[in-house]
Amino acid sequence: MEDWQQWQIRADAVAESLNNDVEILEKDFFSSESDGNLRAFWPRFRELKEKVRTAPAIKLEAKLDLERRLRNLGSRAYKTQEATFAQSGGRKVELLASIASLRTPADTLDTARDLRNLRRELDRVREQFGSGTPLVSSDRQQVWDAWREASQHVWQRLTATWEQNEVQLRTILADARQQLELGNGNGTRQAVARFFEGLRTHEARQEAVIQMKAEAEGLRREADSIEQRKEVHRVASQVVNVVPTVDTWRAELDRNREAIARLSDDVSSLEKQFEESTSILDQAMVRGNLVDKKRKLTEYERSTRALEQRIEQTEEVPLMSAG
Repeated sequence: MEDWQQWQIRADAVAESLNNDVEILEKDFFSSESDGNLRAFWPRFRELKEKVRTAPAIKLEAKLDLERRLRNLGSRAYKTQEATFAQSGGRKVELLASIASLRTPADTLDTARDLRNLRRELDRVREQFGSGTPLVSSDRQQVWDAWREASQHVWQRLTATWEQNEVQLRTILADARQQLELGNGNGTRQAVARFFEGLRTHEARQEAVIQMKAEAEGLRREADSIEQRKEVHRVASQVVNVVPTVDTWRAELDRNREAIARLSDDVSSLEKQFEESTSILDQAMVRGNLVDKKRKLTEYERSTRALEQRIEQTEEVPLMSAG
């Protein structure tokens, strides 16, 4: 076989191999099975283009055809990337606008509940990053940076609101402690009631709320003990020989029983509401109101027992004198 024949055979083999490489490149990035991601296209394109340029043995016609096919592939890739970047840019503008619309109100909102809702809205925007029109790397980074900054800003506002609310709640507890030190059990109980009422509108960190509620319950127990001792002392020193006073006690006893019935209904309703609540924070708010109602119910029951005891002792005195 002549040298020129061997060269032709070799040139045909080189052309066939390069043709296969071009077909594989086209299939990988422009077939219906490809994912449309051209990030790996250009390194392979440039490598194949260089192989065609430096092929040691290849016919001119085959080389020109390969170069033409590669130019077409490069043009298709460039146009596809242009469209991809344009679509990504539009999607980026849309997402940035959504993030900005949620970040701006954070400066004016002053309740923890509203700020928590804002954080949930930001989380929903974040979930949209992976759906819809894909974002190119640079656009995705800009969107992520904007989202992180907005989320951090809302979080800082939320924690500052929690801290401010905690200060107000602890101020009420400090007043309760002061009333207790003065021996004013009723004043202590009133301050504790204000604390639990404040919990409904002044949300704080859950750990702080748990600690403050435990402190408030302790103050209330001590206040109840003080008032109970006072009540025992009043009963022991009460003059029980005035009939009109007994009538007054009986009227007060009737009012207490009506209040007990009303508070019992309230307690049952709040317990049902607590059981049906799905949010921990909502349960905390309901629990504060429930504890306050139960406290009042306990006070009325204690007062009722004391009144019943006074009336009984008063009614026994004439009988003992007659004996």
